[in-house]
Amino acid sequence: MRVSAVTILLALSINAIATAPVFKMQDELPEHPIPRLDVIDVHGVRKTGGSDLVIVIASPLRMDELSQSRLLKKIENYLNFIASNEYSVQYGAPTPNNTAVVVHVNSKSDEGIFKLLENCRPWVNDNHASLQVEPL
Repeated sequence: MRVSAVTILLALSINAIATAPVFKMQDELPEHPIPRLDVIDVHGVRKTGGSDLVIVIASPLRMDELSQSRLLKKIENYLNFIASNEYSVQYGAPTPNNTAVVVHVNSKSDEGIFKLLENCRPWVNDNHASLQVEPL
């Protein structure tokens, strides 16, 4: 069963976002630390099958509603790609052993962002990938 980023965020009860008004998120927001939601930042293909899909967050990420939502949506987009037929045909069947979502995040980001990422591990794992968090 696929679980959405919004469901994960609500289940985690992070920052009381459940009571916040719903807004349409822009795919592009150049001034934000996560400027594009609709692209894979870096995609490293493994010779043995599978791949590493990397999210790069070079600027410090705050624990505000917009940043949390953009981070979770970016991860969700990566998981949707991993679940696609296109992915399986080109890179083989994804498993947590051969497919990773790697988040390179600025080390000066709010501590809550690192906790949010830790709480995302089961979600990513349930979607046939592992989650690696690497501070920059």
